[in-house]
Amino acid sequence: MADTTQWFDLGEPEGRGWRGPETERLTDRLPSRAQALVPEPVWDLSRHSAGLYYRFRTDATELAVRWTVRDEPIAFGHMPASSASGVDLYGTDHSGALRWASFAAPAAVGTTTDTLLTDITAPAGGGLREYRLYLPLLNRVDDVAVGVDDAARFEIVDHDPTPPVLYYGTSIVHGIAASRCGMAMPAQLGRKLGRPVIGLGFSGNARMELELAGLYAELDVAAYVIDCLPNMSAEQVAERAEPFVRRLRHDRPTTPILLIEDRTMADAWIRAGVQDAHLARRAELRAAYDRLVGAGDANVHYLAHDGLLGCDDEGTVDGSHPTDLGFTRMVDLLVPVLDQLLPTPVTTA
Repeated sequence: MADTTQWFDLGEPEGRGWRGPETERLTDRLPSRAQALVPEPVWDLSRHSAGLYYRFRTDATELAVRWTVRDEPIAFGHMPASSASGVDLYGTDHSGALRWASFAAPAAVGTTTDTLLTDITAPAGGGLREYRLYLPLLNRVDDVAVGVDDAARFEIVDHDPTPPVLYYGTSIVHGIAASRCGMAMPAQLGRKLGRPVIGLGFSGNARMELELAGLYAELDVAAYVIDCLPNMSAEQVAERAEPFVRRLRHDRPTTPILLIEDRTMADAWIRAGVQDAHLARRAELRAAYDRLVGAGDANVHYLAHDGLLGCDDEGTVDGSHPTDLGFTRMVDLLVPVLDQLLPTPVTTA
């Protein structure tokens, strides 16, 4: 980009439930007061910008990006810098559909400036093209800005007022191990649903702590998706699942709640202990669901594990964490289920 580049700070991203002064940083996913309520690892992970994104419009012929990541490492053995610490750009085509356009990845902690696109085709009719910029999945990020050529028009899109889906879960919801930020499950799901998805994935955690249910109940969402079994023991599921749902119900008596069984580990077919653990956790979740329904909750729903990652054991990077293929399969299975639960029709992109 030339020295005459116009730089625009993007401010507060979408994909968060708490905004403005409720959070310490613009890219925190839980409110500041949560630090005193939730386990320390959950608080630390909530400061990752996983699932957050910006929307803007421009007729620029060139696009650049500048952002700052705070933590080492910037990449992991099963996750490249492009997703752990990078940014991912989508743009609308002539029909208005969001399509992948570019990405950028840092080489080190600190501030990175990189060109995203040059020689951009003008939008149909000479208007402004809308873009979506996804933020790092496994790092803290600050000071995100977009640069455009000096003749370009630029505007930040107002936050989508459509009631969001809140998706709570483990490292799988956190986005590990997507190849790009836009391939993580909350990002894919949001594009398919055509509505915001609040991704509250916490790697190695998400054990249905009652304090988190209290926080989530503050948010006026279209549906809650609870996907915590991979990091819980059967005993924890028996102890926590029903109280967690009842805490949501205290403040959200009619909001749809979808309980999801854990995806099957790809090596479960050859490891008896792994399969036994799956069966035990699922039995406890099903029992909690049956009790809730039996007590009269008509808007709690259940999704079994069948087909979450496909049927060929090829959807993970390590037997546990989905690849882009695995995430896509999960989203393709979830969309029609949520279509039946959400208050407005789902529009797929």
